[in-house]
Amino acid sequence: MTMVRNLPRYACGHVHSADAYARADDHSQTLSWAATDLPCSNCCRHLLATLDLNPEVYVNLQQLSPGMAAFVIEVNEVAQPLDGVLKLTGYVHRAASTDELHPGGDAFDLPNAVWRKEYWFADETEPMHVVALLRHLKQEMRWLETYLPKGERGIHFADFVPPH
Repeated sequence: MTMVRNLPRYACGHVHSADAYARADDHSQTLSWAATDLPCSNCCRHLLATLDLNPEVYVNLQQLSPGMAAFVIEVNEVAQPLDGVLKLTGYVHRAASTDELHPGGDAFDLPNAVWRKEYWFADETEPMHVVALLRHLKQEMRWLETYLPKGERGIHFADFVPPH
C-alpha cells in the first residue's frame, strides 16, 4: 500500500476516508485518484438512490476471439456522475453481453446498454498470471462497490446482466 500525505479530494469537497484509503490496495488507490474530478462515492451512491436507480455489476469470463479470453465487467442502470467515474477509469458504453461467447455489441441497443471494461489474456497464459489478474479485478470490485447503493450485494460474479 502506498502512503501519501494528501488524500484524494473530490469535486463535492469531501476527502477520501483516511482509514479506507489506508486499507485499500494500490489499484484501488489509483482508481480513487482518477475520479477526483467528480463527486465522491458516498455522494454518488446517495444521488443514484435519490434517482431510484440501482446499478449492479456483472463480472464474467468470456471468449472474445480465438486464443484470447477476458474477464469482463458490465455495469447497468448507470447515470451521472457514476458514468463519469466509469469513463475516467477505462469503461466504455456498449450493449450487454448475452453469454460467455456473445459479447455485447454497439451501445445503440439502449435497453441493454451497459458500461463495460475488459481485461484480456491469451488462452495459454500461465495460471499464476491469470490469478494475479483476477486479484486485480477483485480489487477493482471492492473500489466500485463503494459507488453502488447495494454495496457489495450489487456485485455479481459469473453472471450476466438480466435482459429487460
